[in-house]
Amino acid sequence: MENLVEIAEYGCEVAKKEGAEFVDVGVHSGMGMSVDVERGAVKHGDTAVSSGVSVRAFIKGGMGFTGASSLKKEDVRGAALKAAALAKVAQPDPDFVSLPEPSGSYPVVEKLWDDNIRGVSAGKLVGYLRRSIEEVKSVRGDAIINGGAGLGHSESAIANSLGIRASIKGSSIRMSTSVTFKEGDDVGTYFDFDNSRLLPDFNPSGIGVNAAKMALKFLGARHIQGGVMPVVFGPLSGLSIFRVICWNANAEDIQRNRSYLIGKKGAQIASDIVTVVDDPLIPAGMGSGPFDGEGFPHSRLTVIKKGVLKTWLHNSYTANKGKEKNTGNSTRGGTSITNTVVSLGTKTEKELISEIKDGLYVAVGSIFPNPQSGDISETVDWGFKIENGEIAYPVKNVMIGMHMLEFMKNIDAISSDFREEPGAIMPSVRVRDVRVAGGK
Repeated sequence: MENLVEIAEYGCEVAKKEGAEFVDVGVHSGMGMSVDVERGAVKHGDTAVSSGVSVRAFIKGGMGFTGASSLKKEDVRGAALKAAALAKVAQPDPDFVSLPEPSGSYPVVEKLWDDNIRGVSAGKLVGYLRRSIEEVKSVRGDAIINGGAGLGHSESAIANSLGIRASIKGSSIRMSTSVTFKEGDDVGTYFDFDNSRLLPDFNPSGIGVNAAKMALKFLGARHIQGGVMPVVFGPLSGLSIFRVICWNANAEDIQRNRSYLIGKKGAQIASDIVTVVDDPLIPAGMGSGPFDGEGFPHSRLTVIKKGVLKTWLHNSYTANKGKEKNTGNSTRGGTSITNTVVSLGTKTEKELISEIKDGLYVAVGSIFPNPQSGDISETVDWGFKIENGEIAYPVKNVMIGMHMLEFMKNIDAISSDFREEPGAIMPSVRVRDVRVAGGK
């Protein structure tokens, strides 16, 4: 059984014959390769070939779920039979209505697969890493260097008992380098990375140099006086703000009354300069694809428009339960975001910083509010003090805290320049009146 769609269809047929009212079957097959660097030396590599099947069967809304790490006919059959058996004894769920039905053709999403990545050897990955190590040492020879490189290519398919049939191929290649310098008790560390779905777009040159130069800048970190001040989040921290607010808008948490966004759809939850789109159709995007985990067609989704929350993120279950449109954000059992795109501003990052007399710059970090309360309490591990419009010195023992909705409404600028990664435009973001705690 080589055709993945046919394998998924077979699993559906078996579970249906066993009494399941609804069935979907996911199938995947792929290969991954990785090579690691530890303390400046290439230590080991690993190649893994994987395949598997997962089956969801439903009876009166009760779900049975099981899988197998094999695509042999007998193993697929066994997984389907077990899923149906589990569904028979599962607690009925009156909120379950149906799996998604076919709804026309799928969008074309280009540049998700590059056959050339299949031909990249472990030796080639080692070569990338060694060049990065040389780059770091050209900056300063006593660096502690860690990192890794890897690639993967896979095929997957989904079929359900209502007629959905879909398949996709994907590839990726990646590399990261982490650099640490020590001067007595003083430590400076940083990292950089590159990833791509296509080999011609993969360009790890310069990662080592940038990581090393930035690590040196984090030596000599100082304590600062806490207070309320503007904070600029650089490209490697700014995008996380918008990704997490979209993720927090998942309908499952709303329906289970465990989200700070309950009652906020249609309300102003952010500054009016904030417009955020979940876009799974970006060519070569790491989160791109023509359909979601249930085989429902993907489409662009405006989550926030001029600060107003426009929608929840739905899968088939939550959409049916809430009597709303399925947004195609299923992960088969949950919801997820894809590629997050935020509208850009008119000023560069340098200009955003130049307008601050006393503030903070966060080079790397993520904002993760408590999903129920919305409270933010984050440590700043890679930050700089801003004084008189310029980056002054690195900081330590600093935390930021406030409520996520207050934080979003205090965004007063998004940069016009950005870092670009596959499927991600990563601008800098300035937030006014952030509560910053210093320490000793």
